[in-house]
Amino acid sequence: MAAQLPGPGAVFLDHVAHFVPAMEPAADALERCGFRLTPFTVQTNREGGATVPSGTGNRCAMLRNGYVEILTAASDSPLAQQLRERLADHVGLHLAAFGTADAAAEHERLADSGFATLPLVDMRRPVTLAGVTEDARFTICRIAHGSMPEGRTQFLTHHTEHLVWRPDYLDHPNGAEALDALWLAAADPAEPAERFARFTGRPARHEGAVTAIGLDRGTINIATPDHLKAELGIVPAGDLPGFVATTIAVASLARLRACLDAGGVAYRPVTLAGAAAVAVTLPGAIGDTMLFGEV
Repeated sequence: MAAQLPGPGAVFLDHVAHFVPAMEPAADALERCGFRLTPFTVQTNREGGATVPSGTGNRCAMLRNGYVEILTAASDSPLAQQLRERLADHVGLHLAAFGTADAAAEHERLADSGFATLPLVDMRRPVTLAGVTEDARFTICRIAHGSMPEGRTQFLTHHTEHLVWRPDYLDHPNGAEALDALWLAAADPAEPAERFARFTGRPARHEGAVTAIGLDRGTINIATPDHLKAELGIVPAGDLPGFVATTIAVASLARLRACLDAGGVAYRPVTLAGAAAVAVTLPGAIGDTMLFGEV
């Protein structure tokens, strides 16, 4: 697999997040799909030398490349309110985070590209490793709420890789290895393609009915609802344009199917880039769709 963190100038699809109203049923849905999840942690920010709750908490399926996050409100805060606003649209994918070696440089580039940037955030969450609790630390570059109708779209720099990608959480019963792609639905794919190309600094290219933005690791795919329904069985649950699915690379589709069968999870065969794949419409507690293809 490729390096976990990007080098200078590279852009990775680092993680995505499902916004959910309640953590336990959402976590159960992912565990029945064969993911091993991290414990629940409450996120905090450092502001003026003080630790301030961000208002959100998470559990994650950490992959050898990237991860999938479940995010819920943990208290009242502007960030928690934004999460609840997104939930009013639908439960599911509302966050795309892109990895960079220098969040401050991306912050400057985004401002120069016409995005309304917010101050950089020093986000933290506690992690206990070998009986010692430390803070996993991230510098996050965000743009103004509502700038991207699909949801929260941001860059981040990891400062504590060893606390985030812990070896004991990287092996999943379903054989999941990597977050390969994020899918968007749009009536006019050209519009979000232009925005995300400008946001990531990478060009969009047309691949038949799909517009793709290739990153140094991972891809953003954009297609019409009609194409997504006909080819992948995906029916967007919320307003368009919107995030609707992820692609997860697994070691073996046979192993994945056995895991889904054991969890009582319905799935369907699909084709991705000419290869056999599996699609799962996730339960309403977590929302949207996961596509699985072999590494």
